[in-house]
Amino acid sequence: MIKGQEIAANGNAHEGLAEIEIAFIRAHLYDNPGELILKAGKFKGLDVKKLAAQIQSRQKALKKLPEWSANEKLIFPPALSVEQCSSEATAHYKAGIVSGNALIDVTGGMGIDCYYMSRSFAESHYFEQQPEVASTAAYNFAQLGATRIHVHAGESLNALQNGLTADWLYADPARRDANKEKVVRLADCTPDVAGNATLLLNAAPNILIKTSPLLDIDLASKELQKLKEVHVMGYEQECKELLFVLDREMQDPNFKIKVRIVDAAGQPIHQLDFDREEERNALVSYSKPLGHLYEPHAAVLKAGAFKTLCARYNMQKLAIHSQLYTSEEWISDFPGRSFKVAAVCKPDIREISQHIPGDKANITTRNFPAKPEELRKKWKLKDGGDHYLFATTLADQSKVVIVCVKPI
Repeated sequence: MIKGQEIAANGNAHEGLAEIEIAFIRAHLYDNPGELILKAGKFKGLDVKKLAAQIQSRQKALKKLPEWSANEKLIFPPALSVEQCSSEATAHYKAGIVSGNALIDVTGGMGIDCYYMSRSFAESHYFEQQPEVASTAAYNFAQLGATRIHVHAGESLNALQNGLTADWLYADPARRDANKEKVVRLADCTPDVAGNATLLLNAAPNILIKTSPLLDIDLASKELQKLKEVHVMGYEQECKELLFVLDREMQDPNFKIKVRIVDAAGQPIHQLDFDREEERNALVSYSKPLGHLYEPHAAVLKAGAFKTLCARYNMQKLAIHSQLYTSEEWISDFPGRSFKVAAVCKPDIREISQHIPGDKANITTRNFPAKPEELRKKWKLKDGGDHYLFATTLADQSKVVIVCVKPI
C-alpha cells in the first residue's frame, strides 16, 4: 500500500488551458510578459497575469526543453523552476544509463527527468509533496502520452518505509533554504539522501542522484555509501550537473568519474573516464606554448582530470595551476576548446597588436593577475573577432599572452 494520494493518470486532476488561452500564448509567445501585464485591460475575460507567467516560462524553455515547448497544452511552472530543471539533453542522457521494470522518482518537481527516464521502464512512480505541482505533472504526463507514470502527491520516504521497491531510484535533492549559498554537502539538501542511504538502497539496488555542479565531488563521495560512479555532465560550454550512481553490491571504495559532454539528444560528443588514483599517479610534463593550445571543457575541470589529460592525450601543461595544455600536432578529439598558436607575447598591447588585425579579440585569463574585462579596458579592445588572447603564467612564472586562432 502506497501512502500518498495517486493522481489520475488521465490528467483530469488539472483543468489545463482553454483554447482561447492557448491562442493568446501562441500569439504573444515572443512578447515582453511585463508589458502584457501592463496592457491587461485590453484583453477582456483573460487572466493575463497567469498567461504572462506561462509565456515567461515558455520563453525560458524554448531552447532548453524543445519537445515540451512544442506542446501547446502543457502547463509550465514559474520561470525560476524552468531555469533550475534539467534540460532535455541531460534528461535524455539519464534515460540512457538506467533501465528495468520499475523506477521511483522521490523528488518529483517539474518531471522532466522522470518523463524521459520512464521510457526505459515498464512503470514509474513520481512523488511530489506539493499537491499543485503533482497535479500539474500528472496533467502534463497525460498530454505527453506518458501513461506508465504513477503520480503520487505525498512523501516518498514514507512509501519506501512501507515497502515500495524498484530497480532504480532517482533523487534530485533541493537546497533546504532559499538563499543561493554554495552547496558543498549533500546534508545541506533535502531529502538527505546520504542520511537515508540505507532506506534508499533497501528500496532499490541502483540509485541515481542528481546535484548542482557546485557540489564538492570528493566531499560527497565521503558522505555516500556504495558509490560506484560520478557522471560529470557538460552541455554546450557549461558543466550542467553531477550524477552520483550508487550500487547496492558495490564493495570497491574507488569510484569511477565519467565526464560526458553531450549534444542536444543526450549523446556524448566527448567522454573521459578515470579515477582519483589514476589522476594522482599520472605523469605530467610542462612546456612553453607549442603549435596548439587547449582549454578543457568546464566539466573536465570540475571532474579534476588535470593530470589525466596529459597522459590520455599525450600533451603538456603550461604550468601547474594554469589548466591550459599544449601540443605540437593538433589533437582533434580534445574535450574542450582547441586553438592554433599564432604568437606568444609579453602582456604589452604594442607587441600583441602586431598579431591581431583591428581592435577586436576574445580574451581569457588563466592564473593571471588581471581579469579579462580589466585587460580589455587597458588594451582598448572590443570583444569578438577571430583571434583569442590567453593571458596566463608559464611554469617558469613568466607572464605571457598567447595569441591564437581557431584550427582549420
